[in-house]
Amino acid sequence: MRSAHRPPCADGPDDWDLDVGNPESWRAAVRICSGCPLLTECSQLAQTLITRGDGPRAMIWAGVAYDSAGKIVENLDRHRTAPIDHKRPLRIIRTGARPVCAEPAPPTPRRRIVLGHRLRPTGIGA
Repeated sequence: MRSAHRPPCADGPDDWDLDVGNPESWRAAVRICSGCPLLTECSQLAQTLITRGDGPRAMIWAGVAYDSAGKIVENLDRHRTAPIDHKRPLRIIRTGARPVCAEPAPPTPRRRIVLGHRLRPTGIGA
């Protein structure tokens, strides 16, 4: 059962993500936001976050589209997603078995440098 206070964006968050989708899906998300009963609260929260310096990035929030730098996107048709956002964490998805660990690397020989003494050969290397 859906709560009366659950926003539509909670059911399909990818529709509000500017890194995913296309201008038509983004316009649909903006239309859905404009009819949301939580639009006022969402708008106030977005403004609070922007004032604090943690504004929305690469998403549609309260019917307003923001790019990856947090700037408002005026024309969704002209918005292009960045190929890679280096600020977001990388997620690795494994599709096969986890790789088996090979033999551990041999330990590195310890070298000690004593000031005032010549270096002695370790007998390792060419």
